Amino acid sequence: MGAYSVEGIVLRHADYRENDRMLTLLTPHGRVDALSRGCKRPKSPLLPGSEVFVLANYELVTTKNHAIVASCLLRDSFYDLRLDIDKLSCAAYMANICEATVQPDENAQRPFLLLARALGYLSYRDYAPRAVLCAFLLHYAVAMGYKPRLNHCVVCGQAIAPGAGALLDIEQGGVICPACASQMLRGSALKYNELHWLREALVKGVKLDLPAEDAPLPLMQAYLERRIEKKIPKLMALHL
Repeated sequence: MGAYSVEGIVLRHADYRENDRMLTLLTPHGRVDALSRGCKRPKSPLLPGSEVFVLANYELVTTKNHAIVASCLLRDSFYDLRLDIDKLSCAAYMANICEATVQPDENAQRPFLLLARALGYLSYRDYAPRAVLCAFLLHYAVAMGYKPRLNHCVVCGQAIAPGAGALLDIEQGGVICPACASQMLRGSALKYNELHWLREALVKGVKLDLPAEDAPLPLMQAYLERRIEKKIPKLMALHL
């Protein structure tokens, strides 16, 4: 057995025996499954670090089958996102994306930082959940090497005219100009204000001056799910 320290975000937990939980952690070094023994006992020091979405420093002991949480130090519970169904739904969707794409023992620094930052935005800033999630998906796609082409048509290579809309082809990985619309494989129309939102969010991240209603969330969900070839459970919230 070996022991090591790691920073992690709890993506999911599952009850294991009477007082234990199996945690799925996102760490800068990949996904880790860790057993938190006795964490469900009321006075357990492991309980704060064994809740979903928390960020903590973990002392882990490795065994043949999985890691065991020896101790943990809570850094942030992101408690406020649990008070809003839209925020909670967005957090769950982001966690599912990370769990579906990050493998054990891989460099996951960028996914880890993106998720930690997004959870902080949902908890402590006035950003709309829809905007936070859409920006997260956009930057997550970039981190995975799937940056969408937003300025030039993926078919003819021509620049999209200023003030014009386009089509976003989720199969070909970017926008298509109206003249090449017949060659779109799968996607949908992208209004100019939606295209502008994506371009600005790609450079600035999510900002208050980007109207949440212009964030093309369904298209970005379809785009990333196509890239990872996995279907993520639908959002629970009704007001996104």
